[in-house]
Amino acid sequence: MTVELDALGLHRTTPPRWVALDAVGTVIHPEPGVAQAYHAAAQRHGSQLTAAEISQRFRQVYAEFEEFPPERGETSESHELAKWREIVTRVITDLPDPEACFQDLFHWFAQPDAWRVFPDVIPALDRLTSAGLQIALASNFDNRLHSVCAGLPGLASIAVRVVSSEVGWRKPSAAFYQALVAQTGVEPAEIVMIGDSWLNDVEGARQAGLQALWLDRRGPSASDRFGCLAQGVEAILRMRPPGAGTT
Repeated sequence: MTVELDALGLHRTTPPRWVALDAVGTVIHPEPGVAQAYHAAAQRHGSQLTAAEISQRFRQVYAEFEEFPPERGETSESHELAKWREIVTRVITDLPDPEACFQDLFHWFAQPDAWRVFPDVIPALDRLTSAGLQIALASNFDNRLHSVCAGLPGLASIAVRVVSSEVGWRKPSAAFYQALVAQTGVEPAEIVMIGDSWLNDVEGARQAGLQALWLDRRGPSASDRFGCLAQGVEAILRMRPPGAGTT
C-alpha cells in the first residue's frame, strides 16, 4: 500500500500516538563539551596534550566507531564499555595510567551534572503531553542514560527509554526500532522519531515503518529539517484529529 507523505515525510493519514526522541544532540548535550571534559581529565591524569589536539583526535576516532553498516549494529553494555575505553586510550595517548583516566571520564558522563537539557525541550514535551501524545527516548547511549535522566528536569518522568546497549542493537538497525515499537505497543506508523542524525534517526526509522523528523540544530530550518524542536512539535500536532487530547 502506498502511503501519502507530506513535504516533511510525515504520513498524511496516520496521526501519531507516540513521539520518540533521540537523546544526545536532540534532548541533551554535554556541558562542558566532550573535548573540554576529555582535556580536563587528561590534565588530571598527567597528559600534556592540548585541548585542540584532543578535540581533533576525538572527532577522528569517534567517527570511526560511528561508521558501520546497519546489519553490523549489534551491541551490549560490555561492547559499549570496551568501545569507550578504546576511544579514550586512542584519543589521550600519553597517559601514565590510561585505565584510571577512562574510569574518570566514563563515570563523569554518567552524572546529570555532565549534561544540560536543551532550552526548547521542556516546553516541547509539555506541548506534546498536553495534546495526549506519549513520549519515549530512543538512544544509542548505554545504561548511563538512566542515571542522567534521573537528575535532569523533565526527563525523569519519561518511563519508556529504549537504549541500544540494553536491546542489543544500535540505530539505525531495524532491530532497534522493532524494540521501540514493542515497548510502545502501537503500530510503527503511529510513532514519530525525532533526532539529529539523518542516518540513525530518520532514515533508519522510516525504513522500519516509523514516521520521522530531522532536527538539525546546526542551522536554520529547511524543507527537510527543523532548526528547533518547537517547529517539529507543531508539525506533529497539525496531524492530530480535532479534539484529540487537550491543549
